[in-house]
Amino acid sequence: MTSMTYRDGGKSVSSHSSHSSIGSYADKLVRAWRRWQTERQIESMPFDIRKDIGWPSADETGKRRAH
Repeated sequence: MTSMTYRDGGKSVSSHSSHSSIGSYADKLVRAWRRWQTERQIESMPFDIRKDIGWPSADETGKRRAH
C-alpha cells in the first residue's frame, strides 16, 4: 500500500481548505479501493463459506461477480 504525505510549506489558510477537500477525496478513493478488494476476496471464497458468513450470492445482489 502506498501512502502520500503533504509537507506544508507555510501556505495561506485558503490553500488549507483546498488540501482538506483533496484529502477528503483521497480518503473516499482509499475506502472505495479497500471495499472493492474485500469484495473480490470474499467472492473468491468457496460458496459454502460465503453462505456461512451471510454474504449474498451474485444472483441475489443483481451484480456480476468480481473476477
